[in-house]
Amino acid sequence: MPPLQPETSTRKRGTSATATLAAGIRAHHWQWNKSPIFADDCAIDMVSFFWRLIVKNKPLNWLVVHKLLGAFHPIHTEIILRTRYAEDCLMEAISKGVGQYVILGAGLDTFSLRHKKLAARVRIFELDHPATQAMKRERVRRANGDIPPNLAFVPIDFETDRLNEALSRADFDSQDPAFFSWLGTTYYLTKDAIRETLGCVADAAAPGSRIVFDYKLPKHLIPERGLPLADNLDRFVARLGEPMVSEFTPEELNGEMARIGFVEMETLPPEAQARRYLKNRPDVVDPAPNFSFALFGDPIPESKCEPSG
Repeated sequence: MPPLQPETSTRKRGTSATATLAAGIRAHHWQWNKSPIFADDCAIDMVSFFWRLIVKNKPLNWLVVHKLLGAFHPIHTEIILRTRYAEDCLMEAISKGVGQYVILGAGLDTFSLRHKKLAARVRIFELDHPATQAMKRERVRRANGDIPPNLAFVPIDFETDRLNEALSRADFDSQDPAFFSWLGTTYYLTKDAIRETLGCVADAAAPGSRIVFDYKLPKHLIPERGLPLADNLDRFVARLGEPMVSEFTPEELNGEMARIGFVEMETLPPEAQARRYLKNRPDVVDPAPNFSFALFGDPIPESKCEPSG
């Protein structure tokens, strides 16, 4: 299986600056919004001591979030909305009987801690680099006392391991439908890596499974007023060592997904994200103009996961 992370990224070393930043933004949103769009009350327990100081200390919060990162507030909104959207889709799938949830590049996700009542109904598989998972285990135990009984950490070296084989070793049931989420990642990968990763998902998933992910839009689909922000974001993540390298049009993505047997269920571009989640919310800026959400389902059983060359 090809690399799921670019060679120059901090992800190769088992860490992710952007994953930490995303958890910090979720924690900040919960701490400072009276009516949060996405209520992640456990994110504060997953972030570093430095980020906890930023979130909870009002002067430091103003300096970092509003002064230094103020220009990126639309990105903050995108991060909140993509997680809300993914879990909305997940809850609908659970209501229809799906009992397996697979989080690709899980990072500091807190679903297992926030939804303990689902422990008897939903098995959660978090796939990530072993080094990231070691840190995550420590923070989960510190916050929760132990690892939730329905949570399986699935260590995977995304540069060499095959996703479906890693799941098989973790007692994932490929005969039962599953819900897959893949957030904040695709745009950091080559298109070949994205194709083969999605092929491995299709290979592992039973009919009735679904996958949700976000992807970057090309510049010609971004409103002119949004181009400066998109350019600034490209430069910002590149400085973090995680440059964005891939983008899709909705039509191109649908073609790619159809080739591996997935059917589009919904696409949510930025303007639709705002209509769905930001009505009567003047306290929250519109999401970034260069990312769309997508939900696909019903994979056709056909092996598309090829060994890495």
